[in-house]
Amino acid sequence: MHPVASCQVRLAAMVPRTLRVAVGLVAVEALVEAVAVAGRAELTPGLRVGLILCISLKWGFGWRVLRLSAGAMLGLLLLQGTTIVAAFGAVEASMGARLALGAVALTSLVLLSSSLHAFPSPTLPKA
Repeated sequence: MHPVASCQVRLAAMVPRTLRVAVGLVAVEALVEAVAVAGRAELTPGLRVGLILCISLKWGFGWRVLRLSAGAMLGLLLLQGTTIVAAFGAVEASMGARLALGAVALTSLVLLSSSLHAFPSPTLPKA
């Protein structure tokens, strides 16, 4: 087996199922959010594009989180926290949509947090 393929197999075995489920949930949530933002005619085209680009960061961070990148995990945790705040602030949306968005974001935060043990411990430089 090629050394790179062997490393990828070992890395895939180390990624907990909760992390995979969380990233899948975030990916679907980001897709639904992007479609919802794209359909909002009251927003200017530039604002819609900007919001969709911000939402698409979730896909990039999710992909990197599956490779156990601590920075990407921090970014994804922050984006999901922001999603919860946005769900509370989206007063023009229906209550059901707001609750669903907040619940999915909270669920993914719990799943992501429960997977933190899989990430390597940081090493601090010696003075």
